[in-house]
Amino acid sequence: MTTESGRGLQRSEHRLLLLAGDAVVGCLALVVALWSWSLTTGFGFDVAFLARWAVLAALVPVWVLLLAPARQLRLALSFRQTWRALLGAVGTVAVGYLLVYFYAPRAILPRLPALYFLWEAALLTLAWRACYLYAAWRGVLRRRAVFIGDQTAFARMSELFRHHAPDVEIVATIDPGALAGGTQPRQTDTGSLLDQAISRHGVSEIVLASRTSMAPDLVQALVRWQEQGIDVVPMTAEYEHLLRRVPIADLEPDWMFTSLPEWVRARDASRAAKRAVDVCCGLVGVALLVVVTPVVAAVIALDSRGPVFYRQRRLGAGGRTFEVLKYRTMRPGAEPDGPRWAAQDDERVTRAGRWLRRTRLDELPQMLAVLWGEMSTVGPRPERPEIASTLEGQIPFYRTRLMVRPGLTGWAQVNTSYGDSVEGAALKLEYDLYYIKHRSLLFDAWIMVRTIATVFAMGGR
Repeated sequence: MTTESGRGLQRSEHRLLLLAGDAVVGCLALVVALWSWSLTTGFGFDVAFLARWAVLAALVPVWVLLLAPARQLRLALSFRQTWRALLGAVGTVAVGYLLVYFYAPRAILPRLPALYFLWEAALLTLAWRACYLYAAWRGVLRRRAVFIGDQTAFARMSELFRHHAPDVEIVATIDPGALAGGTQPRQTDTGSLLDQAISRHGVSEIVLASRTSMAPDLVQALVRWQEQGIDVVPMTAEYEHLLRRVPIADLEPDWMFTSLPEWVRARDASRAAKRAVDVCCGLVGVALLVVVTPVVAAVIALDSRGPVFYRQRRLGAGGRTFEVLKYRTMRPGAEPDGPRWAAQDDERVTRAGRWLRRTRLDELPQMLAVLWGEMSTVGPRPERPEIASTLEGQIPFYRTRLMVRPGLTGWAQVNTSYGDSVEGAALKLEYDLYYIKHRSLLFDAWIMVRTIATVFAMGGR
């Protein structure tokens, strides 16, 4: 391997670079906007002119703040995600400025500079981010990593980086238990192998596979390099950061008794606020239920004979069962052989029921459970006890979902389709565990926005 000078940027340095670039672009866009305005109006572009319209400088921090989601590294490296964030920022600034403009005195906020700013900021940000992406992909800003683990884990990590972190290059691998040159290396060699790899490459990150046994010299080497500013990241953390779900296949057996409780306790301070939000949403939902039910009832009655509502036992927080109320979407007697998963183009679903599911209106009566405290607005979807009992024996950590109240919608629901198999249920569990670890009112709000978008797109099933 050839020696490479320099060390790739770390995640924090990437975020700082993106923040600085966005701020510089915002300031430049404001200056160009004011200069363009001065040309069209005949004003002199001087210090007095800039001081007169200094209030417009507020557009810059607003612009930088709205681009914050696109500074997450996994999104910043996607041109599509960057473009979406840019369009969202333009739309938000435009709508917000117009609202302020119509209520502010006319002499304070002119319209043309704001339009010029949006135009210039969008073009300059797009150009700046394109340069950043080019530099990240072509190697100037690439992150170089050393991987410690077996070949199976290395193959998975390489696949993950290739699809979700193209700026990362694994420049060396160290397998403490593998054969090297036909001989079994002593575990005391692993630390020196790591030192050699880092010395010969510009490494900014060390990725540790889960379940990797580490000799004392390797631990000392990791501590030493961490002191030098190199990130030491577990493979599970990379997986979670890039895919935004928790990899249940790579978790240690005691994970739910050691790591998870710390995250849960850190989030418990917001329980009262979350409950207050649930009560407000529940009241609004029940009011909407009263208005909508006569229409839905007529549609259900015209399509098939049977009751308007359908009751079903579900498993809630702490393993307690409760009954959810839904608009009926299936034919009466649709499950003669017992509970089973919903499927694509389920033959049990009526025509009206298919429409109710696509619009998610069938879930509206569950607002009563939200109001009573059996459910939350956002959380893991409650499963039927019979199906949950089966899944517990096949999916590790499945009952961990019961640590929080189930939700009307959830992180798994906005990222996956219905889990109509054990594999689908396992994937949903990974998203549910991510939500449990990272839940917050802001995260809940984002999930609600995604849910509303799904409703309008009729993406239910």
